[in-house]
Amino acid sequence: MKKILLILVSFIFIVPMMAEAKPSKKEIEIQDSLKQVRLNNLKKEVDALLRVRLEKADYLEKKEAEHWRAKYKENLLTEEHQSESRGLEARYSKLSTDLGRITEELMATKTATSDFEEKASSEESSLESFQMQVDLSIQKRLEEVPGDYPLNMEKRMLSLNNARESLSKKNPNLIRSMQDYLDELLERHSWTYTQDLETRFSLIGNRPDVKVDRLRLGTVFLGEVAHDNGDVQALLKTGALQGKIYDWNTDLIPSLKTEVRTAVLTSKSQNEVFVPLDVLQNKTVKNTVSGEKELTTKEAFIAWFKKGGIVMYPLALAALFAILLCLERFIFLYRRGHLSKRFNKKFDALVEGQKYEEAASLCLKKETSLSLVLFSVVNRAMETRDAAEKSLQEALLREQPKLDKRMGLISAIGTIAPLLGLLGTVTGIITLFTVITELGTNDARVLAGGISEALITTETGLIIAIPVMILHGLLSEKVEQVTSELYIQSTSLLNKLFPEES
Repeated sequence: MKKILLILVSFIFIVPMMAEAKPSKKEIEIQDSLKQVRLNNLKKEVDALLRVRLEKADYLEKKEAEHWRAKYKENLLTEEHQSESRGLEARYSKLSTDLGRITEELMATKTATSDFEEKASSEESSLESFQMQVDLSIQKRLEEVPGDYPLNMEKRMLSLNNARESLSKKNPNLIRSMQDYLDELLERHSWTYTQDLETRFSLIGNRPDVKVDRLRLGTVFLGEVAHDNGDVQALLKTGALQGKIYDWNTDLIPSLKTEVRTAVLTSKSQNEVFVPLDVLQNKTVKNTVSGEKELTTKEAFIAWFKKGGIVMYPLALAALFAILLCLERFIFLYRRGHLSKRFNKKFDALVEGQKYEEAASLCLKKETSLSLVLFSVVNRAMETRDAAEKSLQEALLREQPKLDKRMGLISAIGTIAPLLGLLGTVTGIITLFTVITELGTNDARVLAGGISEALITTETGLIIAIPVMILHGLLSEKVEQVTSELYIQSTSLLNKLFPEES
């Protein structure tokens, strides 16, 4: 195409140039021939170019067709690949989901296995701990039985020994051991609601194998009367926390011996029997058995004070200190906040007579809060009201702390006393439980008695705090009354001295 264009352009420029000259006919013919040749050549070249163009066009068409066929195949392959990719992605997603689920199940299985192992270990440890506790309980019971209620000792000791033996085997039989241990406890418990009367051989004092009549009412009363000489003995608590808790007592007063003998002998023929012992074995019975006398009020107070422990001493000091402070405050407030009617009449007369110096001297002689406040006003009677008010304010500010002095200390004592009592109670309970942990006890009365003694300090703290707080309230009210009187009297005096400015 470029060659054809070049030839056409050349032809365009050559024709005008040839037209300018006037060639001859022969030249014209030659030129026409040349032109014809050139034209033919050009036609040939154009034809050749056209053929080339057509060939190239066919070639391009073939190539384009091949290109679109390849593109079509490529699209087909792409769609196949995309379809396969989507399938693979779906499969991957499913496999990922399955893998996650399986992983979760695996973790849950591991967690459950760990929990089961931990639970099994805990249960094994608990079982070992429980077995140890049972062993300790059996051991403790073996130590307690010899000093316990003296009934069926051989059978009870045999049950406890069997229980311990079952527990000490290579393969411990915990159920069997617990059964033997509980059988002994149930048998001991059954005595609390049963009674019996029997004839047997017993040890009375130093005499062995004495034939006696024995009467038992639960675990409250156990008495024996000898057949030969009528000797009497009763089973009483020793008061010990361990060891021999019950012991036979033959040293009874004559009246009590008679009552025990009567109870045992009459039980053979009567359904109702009077038992001469208090079922709780309280202080009266203990004193009767031991021959102790009742304490006087002073002795009882000293004993009660000592039971409270070392905290009772600071409580006593706090009570004494509070009493002294309250007494001092009552006296102070009465003296500082009180003026006699005689003084008031005399002072009013001097003020009305404008004898201010004499009135001031009269106030200084009394030396009370009210007199000093009145002095601060009357001393400025010859000056302005502002000067008198300033002097009054200064006097009130000086006297108010004197009136409130030690009031906070009294309130603090009223607050601290219950806290000291609580401290003593907590200390006593800690000591009690420490003793019980070390020594042990099977008597609830001992525990209740220990707690009762520990609560003495709390009781004492409240006994101190309540009156102290009441006295503090009364003193506070008295302070308010005195303060109010100071303001009333001083304001009234100001109005009298400076009536025009009021």
